[in-house]
Amino acid sequence: MSKNLWKSDPNWFEPWFNAPEYHLLYGHRSELEAIAFVEELAGHHALPAGDQRILDIGCGAGRHAAAMASIGHTVVGMDLSANSIAQASAMHVSKELRLEFVQGDMRNIASQFAPDEFEAVTMLFTSFGYFDKEGEHEQTLRGVRRVLKPQGAFVLDFLNLHQVKKALVPFERVTKGGVEFELYRRIADGWIEKSIQFNDTQGTRQHYVERVKALSPENLQTMLEAVGFRFFQIFGNYKLHPLVKSSPRCIIVAR
Repeated sequence: MSKNLWKSDPNWFEPWFNAPEYHLLYGHRSELEAIAFVEELAGHHALPAGDQRILDIGCGAGRHAAAMASIGHTVVGMDLSANSIAQASAMHVSKELRLEFVQGDMRNIASQFAPDEFEAVTMLFTSFGYFDKEGEHEQTLRGVRRVLKPQGAFVLDFLNLHQVKKALVPFERVTKGGVEFELYRRIADGWIEKSIQFNDTQGTRQHYVERVKALSPENLQTMLEAVGFRFFQIFGNYKLHPLVKSSPRCIIVAR
């Protein structure tokens, strides 16, 4: 075990999300799962009906953005990672879908998009809570509110802290694409952390620490209310069942 197991860069997400091993570790995420989740959101009126303009922040490889475009929406997928945007564009952009991918920082969306530009904004699969400076989380949420049209919906998909505490696996080894990853997990000092170590294709030892704020459902709702969101629906999984303490996710639809 490295003596610097939990040493982290405040901007850890910039190099890690651009690393090919990031996509290798998390590449098992299913396109069919994304389509099913988007259809559940539409069925619960968490996404607007018809051809509406939607912004998917932290879109990664674009599976949810593509799913939303496939049911008739005009979608902009945005991500900080240039590699993710390139992968999403190569996989999903076509003449049949009203879909584009752009690189951008969620802290600056208010300057990247026009006020009242979108009928809905989504931030899925724990794309929130990364920043050391608390004000940057508020800045992000205020930006989301600014680019949303009046009565527009914001879908925030986060971990359910109650279940994370109960089910945390402190250590495991997983092998993906011939790369063995050593994964250490803990909750410390207000953060949920995952320390990731592996040898890259050149045999060089690599180490990244993922950190996301340990925000409870109550914390998230308070943060959203503070920037002017109201009218909450709160779900606990991708089938949109009600949130309970044992739910794996905390999915908030705010207006």
